[in-house]
Formats: sequence, structure tokens, C-alpha cells
Amino acid sequence: MTMTKIKDMLETLLYYGNSEIIHKIHSGNRTFSLSYSKERQAFQLKNNETGNIENYTDIESISLTLYNIINANEKEVAE
Repeated sequence: MTMTKIKDMLETLLYYGNSEIIHKIHSGNRTFSLSYSKERQAFQLKNNETGNIENYTDIESISLTLYNIINANEKEVAE
């Protein structure tokens, strides 16, 4: 997935901030849930295995994090 597509997905979450939208992201054997919290005004990325939740307040940082998660499996295969 490209950075442009990731940013488009994030913009959609912002646009529908009054709704609860959760994206599930699978990478290798890891699963993450991505949502937007209007209350916190932050994107929330939850590692479903550990329960750890990280908050991101800007699209650039969450885009880069998601890009690395999504493409990590491809990098592992290439190595």
C-alpha cells in the first residue's frame, strides 16, 4: 500500500470522525486496529496481541508507522 493510499484512508477517518470506523491491519503474524478518537483528537493504533495503544496526533507520523507495518512483511520476504 502506498503512502498516498494510507493518507487517503486516514483522511476518511477524520472526515467521518463522528462515526466509529476501525481498520484491521494484518502484517505477518501481527494484527493491529486503527481508529480515530474525536475525544482525544488522535489516531489510535492498537496492537491486538499486546493490547498496547499508541496515539498519533498528526497524519504524517501515523502514515509512516502504518507504511512500515504494512510493508514489513514484504521486507522480511526479500531478505
